[in-house]
Amino acid sequence: MRVLYDIAVIGGGPAGTAASVTAARLGAKVLLLDRDTFPRPKVCGEFVSPEALGLLTELLGTANALLSQSIAINRGRVFLGGRLSTLEIRPAARSIPRYDLDYELWQAARQSGVDARSAEAVKNVEGDGPFTIQTSQASYRAEAVINASGRWSGVCGTPRAPEGPKWLGLKAHYRTTTSADSVDLYFFRHGYCGVQPVGKSVVNVCAMVRSDVARNLDEVFGHNALLESLSRDWQLVGEPLTTAPLVHAPPSPTSGQILQAGDAAGFIDPFLGDGISLALHTGVAAAKAACLFVGGEMDLRPAATRYATEYELRFTPAFRKAARLRRLLSVRPLQPALAGFLKTPYLAEWILRQTRPGPLAAD
Repeated sequence: MRVLYDIAVIGGGPAGTAASVTAARLGAKVLLLDRDTFPRPKVCGEFVSPEALGLLTELLGTANALLSQSIAINRGRVFLGGRLSTLEIRPAARSIPRYDLDYELWQAARQSGVDARSAEAVKNVEGDGPFTIQTSQASYRAEAVINASGRWSGVCGTPRAPEGPKWLGLKAHYRTTTSADSVDLYFFRHGYCGVQPVGKSVVNVCAMVRSDVARNLDEVFGHNALLESLSRDWQLVGEPLTTAPLVHAPPSPTSGQILQAGDAAGFIDPFLGDGISLALHTGVAAAKAACLFVGGEMDLRPAATRYATEYELRFTPAFRKAARLRRLLSVRPLQPALAGFLKTPYLAEWILRQTRPGPLAAD
């Protein structure tokens, strides 16, 4: 007889592991599934914003050394419209490779009592509670499901191909002779590229670009003279990674009675540096809502509605404001003025606050 889990979480990235750890600590019997094995690299800017650090510490435990050993990011530098704007980051953010972050969060889930199973791709999910989850290896049953498998996994149906230009995510680590404590953003027509230190003399380079503009990082470098000059001294470490398509669409925190977290719910503009933070916060919020159902406080549908309402209040505003900022940044005549705007500290800090998660909902 198949084991009936309280909650099945699909996807072992930050959103899925945050959901799993939270639910297990609240007393739920949790199944966590991921198609890959850990550790594994991912296309990501690897910037952990200050808003995520407290939550990440809670999830990993204070004895975990990942945060204390990571590189502090004290400044952001924006190269836009031929101008440089420098923003102080207080408190400091951290630079943590996804190779390490995802592995440590996966281990935290296992240590919390989660039945974590890697190398099991989810083929389909049936039902509306309880659910049947069919993977490449077996079939499972769960009272509730949290989908944290990414925007284009197909767990909740075949994703619709986006119309218009195709956007790519490109990422690689490079060895360099220089050191810095800043995350640097280089904007160019139909794309941008972020550079930040991730280790001793190693930088993470991650770009979002239209596929008709560039298809690899070498081509990206050619669209910004300063970036091209810097990259001449870089030596590639490991294999470059690519992901596509990257699509901006209104968030979908639920699909039927399945709760969605992280990129499965919505993909926010990477240049804001809030992707990991949103993944962690939405994963925790989804788990708490699911546990209201598991604990008998409400049925699954009201629990899903409660989560969708919280998502709309806490997280959706960040997506809307990020979309407005993206549109402004794409207007080249406005770029010098925007760069000047960013030079004013309190205005730059105000912009960042507008694209961060809202406060916790009252219990």
